Amino acid sequence: MSEAPSSVAGVFDGPTPPAPDGGVPIRVLPADRAPHLSETELVADIWAADAREAQYVAERAASIAALARRRSVERDRDFGPLGGPGLDSRYRQSTALGEVSETFVSELALIRRCSEVEAETLAVEALVLTTKLTGTWSALYEGRLDVRKMRALVDLLGPAKPEVAARIEQHVLPGAEDLTVTQLRSRVRRALARWDAQALEDRRAEAARRAGVSHQPTGDGMSRFVADMSLPEAAACVDVIDQYAQMQRADGDRRPIGVIRAAVAADLILRPWDTSRPPVTARLVVHAPMAALLPGTPGTQPAAEIAGEVVTAAQCRELLEQLDMLGLRDTPAGGCVQVAIGSPVAGRLVAVATRTELRRGAGSPRARRSRHPSGGTVDGPGLRAPGATDGYRPTAAQRRFVEARDRHCRMPGCRRRPGRLDLDHGIPHTDGGPTDCWNLCCLCRRHHRIKTFARGWRFELLADGRLIVRTPSGVSRTTWPPGWCRDEEPDPPWLDEEAPPDRLRC
Repeated sequence: MSEAPSSVAGVFDGPTPPAPDGGVPIRVLPADRAPHLSETELVADIWAADAREAQYVAERAASIAALARRRSVERDRDFGPLGGPGLDSRYRQSTALGEVSETFVSELALIRRCSEVEAETLAVEALVLTTKLTGTWSALYEGRLDVRKMRALVDLLGPAKPEVAARIEQHVLPGAEDLTVTQLRSRVRRALARWDAQALEDRRAEAARRAGVSHQPTGDGMSRFVADMSLPEAAACVDVIDQYAQMQRADGDRRPIGVIRAAVAADLILRPWDTSRPPVTARLVVHAPMAALLPGTPGTQPAAEIAGEVVTAAQCRELLEQLDMLGLRDTPAGGCVQVAIGSPVAGRLVAVATRTELRRGAGSPRARRSRHPSGGTVDGPGLRAPGATDGYRPTAAQRRFVEARDRHCRMPGCRRRPGRLDLDHGIPHTDGGPTDCWNLCCLCRRHHRIKTFARGWRFELLADGRLIVRTPSGVSRTTWPPGWCRDEEPDPPWLDEEAPPDRLRC
């Protein structure tokens, strides 16, 4: 990256519009700056912006590393006044975090309002840069190395021996600014294969240990199925799927070949024709307001959720129609459709019921047709939230209700789904907190450990549904159950700032 003067002062031309509601002024970038700046000056601005970005990232890494060193792993050895279960070895994803408290990544996620995956990446990056790859950090701060190349070096040299990492830095950094990221990674890999081949083998073994299966929503009602496996296995799977797809094309299927491959892969996994295997019922959670289930004009109906992802009302109805055609019934073998009944005020959950429970709550048709002496219609017993229990463990009805209400871990920014969550008492049961739905919330095991044992953390669950989390560094974040008092919209996957006072009234 060549050094060049910046003409940033000329970026924003003309008067600055006033700030809305006294906030930060809006600065408008002209659509065409050619009359004001030459092409050389525009190129210089691009280089200067890259250099500034690199410097800011280097400064952030230094601050993150300094805060991480204050969160020593020694804090976890005596996990608060209650003692604790000891260190959670499952949490360690990188040796760079070996001497840092397991609560630090969660704290950093709240500070930056990002996911814990991103926070862990930044924490590892900061510690590696400021300890093992100081040459890379210096080049980043000086603007001689951009952020993407820095991350390639951290990824490849982070697990290497310190002396090998320093040697490779000296070998690749002088010419790194003239290479693309792909070329830089290739050069580092060749150097690693020569001077520390074991580091590459360790990376492969670690990748194999962390293999899994997941899906990645693409945001358009589709999702990408991802399975981690060895290179030969993956290549063989793709080849087999392609061969079956080509056979189907030869038999007259005129759909695009990619669509056929995707359908073949689903059939090979789900195998709807195979009755010899033990039956497995997949769980699919659908959240939809009543207006989304009725035909209407596109663009006027509210969105729905399938497996936690926003979809259109039309796609939700299409799925429910498919389930109805499959003859889904409220039985263990056939699956179960559960209906969440919400209040029209602030979107609060009132009850969760199966179709059988709905009919029972509504009463018999004969009872519904009869008239009460007062002039009203005789109904069934109705539906309501499960009542409190004297025991410590929530009942099955309470778990069903709270999981339907919270939908995921209530820690700000965490999206772990029910099935891997604990139901935690907001007011501890040992302190007289009731086992009642208003005093229960979903927390994943990691955040449940932090709430119960970690020093300096404070979790406060209020009766109106708010969960307020305060970190040891004094940062507070607030979450609501999805749809509660937030303009009737679910919480986004990122962190929300604490709601202003006028939004706390339900």
